[in-house]
Amino acid sequence: MAVPEWQNDAGVSPDPSEASAILGMVPDGSPAAARSAGAAADVADAARALVGVCGGFFDPAVLAQLDAALAHELAARARERAVGAADLFEKGLREGRAAAFVERAAAHAGACKAAATKAGKLAGEATAVVSAFGGTVTAQGFDPAVVDAVSGAALVDVIAGLEEAKNALAAAQIQAEALFTAQQRLSQARAGVPKDKLGKGVGLQIGFARHESGYRGRQLAELAAVLVRELPHTMDAVTAGIIGEDRARIVATETVFLTADHRADVDALISADHDKLAVMGSKELAAAARDAAYRLEPEVFTKRREKAVTERHVSLRPAADGMTLLSALIPLKHGVTILKTLTRAADTATAAGDERGRGQLMADALIHRLTQHAPCDDGAGTVGDHRGPASPHAPAETPPARRPGLCTTVTEPDIMIELVMTDRALFEGANDPAIIVGHEPIPAPEARAMVLGIQDAAPALEARPAGSGGGSGSGKEGGGSGSGKEGGGRDSGQEGGGDSAGTGPDEVNAPNAGRCGFSPRTWLRRLFTHPDSGALLTMDSRARIFPDGMKEFLRLQYQRCANPYCGAPIRHYDHIKSWAAGGPTSTTNGQGLCAACNQAKEAPGWLAEPANGPPPDAESPDGESPEASLPRTTTTTPTGHRYTSVAPPLPGQTRRRRPGRRR
Repeated sequence: MAVPEWQNDAGVSPDPSEASAILGMVPDGSPAAARSAGAAADVADAARALVGVCGGFFDPAVLAQLDAALAHELAARARERAVGAADLFEKGLREGRAAAFVERAAAHAGACKAAATKAGKLAGEATAVVSAFGGTVTAQGFDPAVVDAVSGAALVDVIAGLEEAKNALAAAQIQAEALFTAQQRLSQARAGVPKDKLGKGVGLQIGFARHESGYRGRQLAELAAVLVRELPHTMDAVTAGIIGEDRARIVATETVFLTADHRADVDALISADHDKLAVMGSKELAAAARDAAYRLEPEVFTKRREKAVTERHVSLRPAADGMTLLSALIPLKHGVTILKTLTRAADTATAAGDERGRGQLMADALIHRLTQHAPCDDGAGTVGDHRGPASPHAPAETPPARRPGLCTTVTEPDIMIELVMTDRALFEGANDPAIIVGHEPIPAPEARAMVLGIQDAAPALEARPAGSGGGSGSGKEGGGSGSGKEGGGRDSGQEGGGDSAGTGPDEVNAPNAGRCGFSPRTWLRRLFTHPDSGALLTMDSRARIFPDGMKEFLRLQYQRCANPYCGAPIRHYDHIKSWAAGGPTSTTNGQGLCAACNQAKEAPGWLAEPANGPPPDAESPDGESPEASLPRTTTTTPTGHRYTSVAPPLPGQTRRRRPGRRR
């Protein structure tokens, strides 16, 4: 195994004494040194060395010793309780206590004995872990010398020191981002980029360097510019390790609408006193900055709150285990009203004997009220009036007319869900996971239930003739992946076209459909995937603009923006190698990007190209890489840094089996 870069040739970590020098190197750098290329190299080297020092700090054997000591301490307590319970039981028998008392004492003694047995077993397992790590084990089940040598006070000092160092490193990172932004804008200006387009792509490069999305990179670049140029006291506090980047962002956010002079006043008032700033929590800091800003410019502060109302929106983010996070940015009074309404509904149901938890009841009430909401005429003319603004041409004596269609009953067949799953999972009961496009994979039974409208579709298909309803595709291709779009009452012709891959849409009328409360018409498009990697098979076009079928293909292939760390919804379909440079209009030379990432590539110095073949470390034991055929794109930034992104594998990935040996 190769020796890490932060270790010397003998594989030994740097001396711990070097850590102090490294930790003190960043905040003490002078402004003159920070402007030199040598200082930048020194900071980069220090950061890498610090990574090495921190990497050698933790010893899992010490943690195992502490766990074993705790387990044996708890086991000893459990044995004491078991002895006490047994003595109480025997005492009750000797004294001839009531039968009820003796029965309770016997049950208590039995429970304590079982708990002591379990605790002893866990202590033995903890000791085995210590031995597995090569630690010393004494008759006590652990090494008291190692356990007693761990100092809680010293660890708190480490935590506090690293927090200060982390903040100081963040300050150097912020300053580097501000310098990088200025340098890139200058380079673009020298290259002839128009003034209004200077800085394009800078945020994306910062995002790449910090393993963040382009959107996040632009936020970081803007924050760095504000802190370095307009909030010197806050920047000094970060450099001194007093606060971190998150709390510095609070000061910047709460003063964003102020003039430069007033922003400087708030900065001095809030951040100049480091001792006072160090004891302020995030909420206290935000309140102090907000109060100071309001006292300086109350009119602007009020207008800002009025403008915030116009930015209300709803968003959806994927969560773990097949769940999602539904968020709404709405005015305070409406948010409080909604929460109180849901709380009252949950409390009422609980009082009526409902066994669901309060959170479950509130979530169920929210789902029901949104999906089963009927048209109404309440709330006219308010921010919460979901029917839209009143018609200016309505007669004065009649109620103002509203735009129809914004407040209608929502039923399951009217909701479109795009599902990608293998024909094996749909028709043969296989357990290949399915994908709701743009979200995480879901289990095959859940996908079958969504498509066929029953709890588990596998039994309903057992009597189905082989190959009916779209068949199982070509076995040579490893099975087809059907893109099912649910939508009762929808025109099947709007399904997206059947020319993107395989055949056109096939309708499935499942038996017993409707057990889940709806019976949607389901359309399947067969999308054949690579049997090893799960990549969609290719298609080509001679047109410069990607046709609709190819866009659909790319959208299903990438699902999210193809740039590393981004994850935003796809808005543009772009050539990896540009059309002007001879790049073809094909799925192998196409990718789905968000609008911001696609526009950032227009800045000078960006280069993207398809990267065929597997990554260097992706070899499987048999010499074949399952990721070999997945679309890969290598992006080179104007500074020469290279980043490679890989499209996610779709359902249907299988391991290629070797022919069995004859015996």
